[in-house]
Amino acid sequence: MMKLNDAQKEKRKILRNCINKKMTTREAAIQFGRTIRCVQKMIARYKERGDESLIHGNTGKKHTSEANELLEQIILDIFYNTRIKGKNPYEDISYQYFTEILLEEYGIKKSVSWVKSKMKKSGYKSPIKHNCKNKKEIHLMRDRKEHEGELVQADGTPYDWFKDGHNNCIQGFVDDATGYPTGLYMTKNECTLGYTEAFRNMATDHGIPLALYPDKAGVFFVNNKKKDDGEKHLTQFGIMMENMGVDMFPAHSPQAKGRVERFWNTIQHRLPNLFVLKGINTIEQANEFLRDEFPKIYKRWFPVEPKSKETCFVKADLKEVNSILKATFPGKVDKGGVFAFKGYRFFLPELVNQKILINLNEKEGLWVTSINNDRRYIPQLIETDTTGPMPEVTKLLIERVFLKNAKPRFREVYIDIDDVVLSQIQRKKTA
Repeated sequence: MMKLNDAQKEKRKILRNCINKKMTTREAAIQFGRTIRCVQKMIARYKERGDESLIHGNTGKKHTSEANELLEQIILDIFYNTRIKGKNPYEDISYQYFTEILLEEYGIKKSVSWVKSKMKKSGYKSPIKHNCKNKKEIHLMRDRKEHEGELVQADGTPYDWFKDGHNNCIQGFVDDATGYPTGLYMTKNECTLGYTEAFRNMATDHGIPLALYPDKAGVFFVNNKKKDDGEKHLTQFGIMMENMGVDMFPAHSPQAKGRVERFWNTIQHRLPNLFVLKGINTIEQANEFLRDEFPKIYKRWFPVEPKSKETCFVKADLKEVNSILKATFPGKVDKGGVFAFKGYRFFLPELVNQKILINLNEKEGLWVTSINNDRRYIPQLIETDTTGPMPEVTKLLIERVFLKNAKPRFREVYIDIDDVVLSQIQRKKTA
């Protein structure tokens, strides 16, 4: 309890006299220079709280400017000195996002303008610049679709997501009605396998949309002008979408699918910092996070409700979806039971001298089927020759499935094919 000064003691004496009927409230009001009603309130507070009611609420508190100076030091210390696995998670962060992190992670509630002023004062400049003065062409906004799943925009973007100087590509789908990511998947580069897994995530969590709206990339459409023969030419991904009844038509400019372009611009300024905060530094960790946690975080950042509560997403039969979502390539097994694919040689004695279909996706790896039936065969990897050009994602998938932790070397033999063939012949003779 703080000690009362002389003025407060005199005030207490007058209030006690009023309570003990030694003085009227009118006389007390004249001495205080207050109204009678004000004196009555003072008497009520004194009866309730005693001497504490005589002490001003700000007594002993630090001035606001002094508290703000201390808070400024704390915030700048967080911004410049935080390290997670040797990296600063707030490097190249926007003022808006850093303000949100201060509230979520540290419980510091301040306005964006206040945080911005302190960071600019320390010499930091946000990488995001909002300058529309030099825009020569203005593109009008297209109204959102009314229903979720009515139209889903597709695109991929390579970026240094892990802040390690190497670009990786996130392929994804963004719903036109809300702007929310419905399926995301990261690979080394933009490819069919990445979009296939992103679509699988969307089908699992939301369902199958009515239509996709991608650009004219070779993953989605055959762009060879020489193939203007009146026949319908489809890419691997186009065949998958046709088999699932999903309409797909191209955007003729980035502005036409501006919703997904703005989505990439937003997460390029947020996701790398979030990866560092979460300790994510591999593609496998990133894909798990993008599938399980990131959609919820994005909805918390930018809550948007669709115009209609009814959805156009069709509930997916996941068994059927998984059977469709695969890249398929024709091949042939020679008389020795060997076939080649993308610089690798495989051994498959069950289908000697037969035409085959080579199937692969990120979920199930690589398997082979005969053109006559759907029975699956798992070949054995016998030799690699990957010095020539080949898709990086396909190479990594094959190595992950067949080599596991082994490091591939040029033309390294993983099984002795002569011994295997000899054992097959001896088995047939004894039979």
